[in-house]
Amino acid sequence: MNNTLRVAILTVIALASPLAMADSGSKGSNDDCSVEQAFIAIPDLLVVRPVSLAGCAVGFTAFVVSSPFTAMAECVDESWDTLVKTPARFTFERDLGDFDNVK
Repeated sequence: MNNTLRVAILTVIALASPLAMADSGSKGSNDDCSVEQAFIAIPDLLVVRPVSLAGCAVGFTAFVVSSPFTAMAECVDESWDTLVKTPARFTFERDLGDFDNVK
């Protein structure tokens, strides 16, 4: 098989996988809702998650750089929550395609 054809087939499979798995965790609600969430899951997986992962790295770097100053002001916990914990929750704890319950 041609390498270009293999790459195309693997790309289609990778893009279709979230659609196939989107209904596996549904609570038996409306089918339209699960299809809509599946179409939201694809951009979330391909764009939003990588960008938010980069945001986690930037936030952690900003925390390390600013930690001496936040330690003097005695607000290291607030800085940690804002710069590291919040982006990490957005990236790793939220369901795929779920933007309603963002903390």
